[in-house]
Amino acid sequence: MKHLRTITAALMLLFSASAAQAEDADFAKMLDGLMPKLSAEKIADRHGAQKTLLSTCLKLGAPGKEKQRAEACSVIAKKLGSNMAVPARVWLLKQLEFIGRAESVDAVAALLGEKDTLVRDAARRALANNPEKAAGAKLLARMPSEKDAKFKAALINSLGYRAEASSVSALSTELANKDQTVAIAAARALGKIATPDAAKSLSAAREKAAGELKLWIGDSLLLCADDLKKQGKSAEAIALYKQLSGPKESKHVRVAALQGLLQAGKKVGGK
Repeated sequence: MKHLRTITAALMLLFSASAAQAEDADFAKMLDGLMPKLSAEKIADRHGAQKTLLSTCLKLGAPGKEKQRAEACSVIAKKLGSNMAVPARVWLLKQLEFIGRAESVDAVAALLGEKDTLVRDAARRALANNPEKAAGAKLLARMPSEKDAKFKAALINSLGYRAEASSVSALSTELANKDQTVAIAAARALGKIATPDAAKSLSAAREKAAGELKLWIGDSLLLCADDLKKQGKSAEAIALYKQLSGPKESKHVRVAALQGLLQAGKKVGGK
């Protein structure tokens, strides 16, 4: 009886492995079949193939499908080369935005330098939504050397969305960028990260900032103070609120700072 159970378990394992291999092969075959339509010149001609791929990938992203998801993403990643039409590459990247993990990071990051703006922005979004730390590291590595101010600001926005403390140093440098769009994006990103180091960088930059940048730095410092207050670090929060409550501050920053100061003071006083 024990021998029979062992044979049965082995057969089940073999069947499971064979089924998984079949699923992997089926996905690759299905994708090959969809590529002509995904690459179609007319938008209407792409809809059916796009819907099929999206539906399949969303199912692969469900719990219990990790092996199949990873293999499907590897198959997609191999098709991101420049020989593919832009509409197809963008749609493939959209799937990796939903279900991509470590297996797709390198292939997607390689597209951050693409000349086509649709492809590189789709790559940026895919990395921004990828939960792997390596994805954030790729965005961070690309950001300082990016020459296109608009795309650099977009990369910074992605780093702010990910809110990883490892980005603070590089983002702090961009607060002094001559391009206001980039500097403002850096200020907003630091406000979302809201670590003590982010707050220090914002406070230091605020001394020399003017105009719209100074307003955004003030808003981001408010976010840092609010986060400190939520963490129970009332003394640190109060110090920031006091910086922002002076008569030279813009009205909305001053009012928000005074409100935060009152709330943080109540927590300190126990009321």
